[in-house]
Amino acid sequence: MTGWVSVLSKIGISLLLLLVAYYSSKFVFKVIRGFYSRKGATLKAPNTVKLVLNVFFFLIAAMIILSVVFEDLIPVITGIGVGGLVIGIALQKPLENVISGIFLLVGRVVIEGDVVKIGEHSGVVDTVNLNHTILRTFDGKKVLIPNTSVWSGDIIHYWPGPVRRLEMIVGLPYEVDVSIALGILQEVIDEEELIYRGEGVSNFVVFNGFNASSIDFKLYFWFERANYFDVQNNVAAGIYKKLKEKGINIPFPQLDIHVKELSGAGVIQ
Repeated sequence: MTGWVSVLSKIGISLLLLLVAYYSSKFVFKVIRGFYSRKGATLKAPNTVKLVLNVFFFLIAAMIILSVVFEDLIPVITGIGVGGLVIGIALQKPLENVISGIFLLVGRVVIEGDVVKIGEHSGVVDTVNLNHTILRTFDGKKVLIPNTSVWSGDIIHYWPGPVRRLEMIVGLPYEVDVSIALGILQEVIDEEELIYRGEGVSNFVVFNGFNASSIDFKLYFWFERANYFDVQNNVAAGIYKKLKEKGINIPFPQLDIHVKELSGAGVIQ
């Protein structure tokens, strides 16, 4: 009877410790969110922060439970031997994902809302959990990428800051003088209001090469994230309008065919 009471009391203490860990995590999360709110800022990646806190407090609770409440189980766990080795091999990949997930969360390598390319997949980071990084592609698909692949692979952040540069190639006919073409395209950039003109950035046009049917120029201009589509549409419309005002046509591929008559050629019956 005494043994059962001891076991039940240990189970009760364990459950109590888990509850303490759960509510401690919630409390700390509220404190962090309240701190950001008082500063007038928004907490980025709240789900990621919540997950990190949960892992932290539950790991502490688990260590206390094993080392204090169920200390008599430690020799049993260490003496599992071959069975433990088999289990360890079976759990190798999941454990690697968990460890990589912790590194990703703590290092904030990718967080919710980041626009990234991971391996072959591009999209917005939906969430990072202990096993997978969940990516929402631009066409609405959900991709689950193992955390080991994210941690060890190449990651491209499309929006590491509030602004980004775009490159646009424009082809003009050979009849147009290069210096005049550069001036016209630069005018379009200078007149577009959605183009960003902050400190440390420059918006300009350069010659890009002689093409089969056109002289190509490349426009470089910066813009804020919210204007990604609008600025491209506005610049394209501005170029078309400016060229029309100057009487310049946008070139398209043309092929001249010359028919050569052969002397002495006749109709074969």
